[in-house]
Amino acid sequence: MKAVIFDMDGVIFNTEKLWQYAFIESNKIYNVNLTEEYRKTICGKSEELIREELKNILPNVDVNAYRDYMVDYVNNNVKNGNFEMKGGFVELINALKNKNYKLALATSSTKDRALMLFNRFSINPNDIFDAFVFAEDVGTKSKPDPFMFRLAASKIGVKEEESFVIEDSLNGIVAAYKGGFKPIMVIDLIEPDDFAKKNCYKIFNNLNEVIDII
Repeated sequence: MKAVIFDMDGVIFNTEKLWQYAFIESNKIYNVNLTEEYRKTICGKSEELIREELKNILPNVDVNAYRDYMVDYVNNNVKNGNFEMKGGFVELINALKNKNYKLALATSSTKDRALMLFNRFSINPNDIFDAFVFAEDVGTKSKPDPFMFRLAASKIGVKEEESFVIEDSLNGIVAAYKGGFKPIMVIDLIEPDDFAKKNCYKIFNNLNEVIDII
């Protein structure tokens, strides 16, 4: 194995809980009855793809306003520092760099938002990652489509089968597996389903546990 591709929300930062709360509040405000189970099905997808999907299932709702509320809520909390970095991330990065792994970040978030998260901890992501793929790079071809991870692999010059993908979302696991990568699920708010249990290389509870297999 030569590379590790990281998801961001729920893997590096515990920001998924912000999305969960924003989802609950926006449902109340816009009188939408979507469930937590549904929310889990869109985790990992790009904002563009989510809005396209919601316009089909909520024809009588102003989907842009509905989603704008969530995005603004999360971004305001990020700006106020109401989130934490996941334990073990720094240690895992150090261990990977010591073994000369190539590293990429592949996130369905925008570049500006990703930089805002890393800046909270005075971290320049260019000091960590060799390549980046953001929402702007994929449009609606986001997870569970493997395009995002394949693009990341091409940017760092490795083959899919030579790369681990660390994910917390089921859409991310599907994308990694379909793309020919070795998916590692680190559990955040979503429990592994049967597909993940069958097709993940490993499933862990935290990033510290990943260090033992590299």
